[in-house]
Formats: sequence, structure tokens, C-alpha cells
Amino acid sequence: AFCEGEGEKTMKRCGGPLVDVRSFPTGLWVLSSDERLLRREFTARNWGAAMRFVNAVSELAEAANHHPDVHVTNWRDVRLDLSTHSVGGLTKQDVDLAAKIDALDVDYSPKWLEKVRGAAGKKDDEGDEEAAAFDREYYVKGLNGDFLEDDDPASLLAKYAGDEGRFENPEARDIARAKDEIVQALVDHAGLRGTSVVADLGAGTGLLEEGLSKVAAKVVASELSPGFRKILEDRVGHLPNVDVVAPADERDPGLNPDSVDVCLLCDVYHHLVYPKTVVRKIRQSLKPFGALVVIDFHRDPDKITSHDKDWVFSHLRADQRTYTREIEACGFVQLADVDLPGLPENYFLVFRPRPLPLSQPGAGWA
Repeated sequence: AFCEGEGEKTMKRCGGPLVDVRSFPTGLWVLSSDERLLRREFTARNWGAAMRFVNAVSELAEAANHHPDVHVTNWRDVRLDLSTHSVGGLTKQDVDLAAKIDALDVDYSPKWLEKVRGAAGKKDDEGDEEAAAFDREYYVKGLNGDFLEDDDPASLLAKYAGDEGRFENPEARDIARAKDEIVQALVDHAGLRGTSVVADLGAGTGLLEEGLSKVAAKVVASELSPGFRKILEDRVGHLPNVDVVAPADERDPGLNPDSVDVCLLCDVYHHLVYPKTVVRKIRQSLKPFGALVVIDFHRDPDKITSHDKDWVFSHLRADQRTYTREIEACGFVQLADVDLPGLPENYFLVFRPRPLPLSQPGAGWA
């Protein structure tokens, strides 16, 4: 045990019992993927502003007898990590100190402030994002044309479902072979639990739905293709906690605001026609401390054995680094790049929304 013993003295020494931080307001902190740490990051106006903040944090920490890890790099980039080491996780002491720190005035870098507020706050109903560039000789019908044009469930089942189908053949597709490993990784690294609502965007034939339904309170299977939606409705109809929803269009995945704990894009991001617009919609749909998980192919022929080099560069419009930049530009911060043994061809990335600096310090804890 991280902290052995019982009674009030032990609890005081250990910082108190572990708490479910999701039951508290979010403030300006990001919850780590393993949910053992709270992190806050920002860029101050200058060195003096950074030091004034750090010194103010020091006074609060000394008074509370509880000390965050403090990092200042590039002379004004500030990072605070809060955790109770004695119990290996988060306690009420961490939550209380986080709230007090958020009440401090901060002289932010104006350029940094404009960037983070603009990324998350940009209106996505303006329709100003141009369609993503892709190989039009390869995708003759568009990024999703093959799925949208064929609305016959029998035809789609023959192509994509079953042990010989493109989506579900465990011999040819890592995702199919490692579907149970993926669900467990969502539990271990994205906070999926028995009370969670998980959204599977681009659910396809429903490969993951049954596994997700066993560990989540509710599964929202969002699918753009009418044909795949018919398949999903037939396949998951016996699962009472799975809902099949139709996105409004290629810009809107059809999720309600503040309704989702974990949003999953499994081999789907490279099919997003308007990726930044969709990611901003996802951000709006996530609850406090919600997570976005992106699983996609490495754009590296040396890591892909199921397809040839031409497929890698034609089927995938960009690489992991580019996708990560796009997602972070929409108000997210990457928390983890998880190496799953069963997914050698794919990466597994965990993001959480980056909290917006408040105009009134401490208001996020009201």
C-alpha cells in the first residue's frame, strides 16, 4: 500500500483518502490519463510574471503543508503538477490547493492567451474550414464515398463484416484482433468506467460496441453511413445501453453538449473531411475531465504489414504528428501516447480539453 495504517493520524499523514476528482469543479487543471495527477500549464507575460505566480503558489503550499511540483522552462512557461505521493493519487488536499491556486491573479502572455482562447472558442458554425486535402485519385468518390454511396446493408456486411470482412478480419486488421485490448486501454488510460458515457464516432459495423457496453453505462454509436447505421441497429438492438445516432453531416457528429465522458475515433480520424470542425464539436460534447481517444494508422510503410507502401501514403492524408497538431489547435492537450502490443500498425493517443483561462480568477470553482 502507498500509505499503511488506519485512523485519523494516518489519514492526516497521507493527505486523506483518495478522491474521485471528477466530482469536483474543473478549474484550470487537466487530469492525467491515469487520473493520479492534476496539471496546469501556461505561458506568463515575462520572467517576472512567472516568478510572482510561483512565489504566490509557494506561500499557499507552505500554509497548506502540501507542495506541488513546479517547473519553469523557457524563462516563462509554467507547469504545476499536483498529486499526493504518499497515496499515489489525488486527495481532497490536492483539490483544495488547486482551487486556491486558481484564485491567484496571473499576468499571462497575451499571445498565448489569444491562442488558447481562440483554439477552443472558435465558432464552428461559420462553415469556414476547407475540406481536408487528400489523394483524389485514390479517393475517387471522396473520403467517405464508398461508405455513403452503398446503403445496402447486405452489401456492406459482405465487404466489411465477419471474419473475412475488411473491418472485422482478425488476421488482416489489428483493430479486430485487439478489440478487447482497446476496450481495456480505454479503462486504463482514458478513465472509462461503469458510470461513463462513451461515444464511438464512425462505429461502422459495431466491432467495439458489445465490448464497450460491458464496461460503460451508455454507448453512443455515431455513424454517418445510412447502410452502416442499419447494420448497427440490427446488431446492437439487444444491448439496452447502446444508442445508434446519425450525425447531422460531415461537420457535426451529432453529440449533445456536455454529455460524453470518453469520445473514441478508431481508424476514423483520417476519414474526417472537416477535422477541426468535428474536433471542436467533440470538445463541446465532453464533460469536465472528459477524454478524446484517437486510434489511427502510422503513416510509415515500415510499420504497416497489412498494406503496401502506395496504400499507406494514399489512404492516409497525414501522419500522427500532423493529426496531433490539428487536435491541439482545437483546444486539446495530449496526455498519453499508449503503446499497445496488439496494435503494431496503430497509435493510441489520449487527449483532454485544455481549460480556458478565466477572466475572473477562481470563478471555475464556484
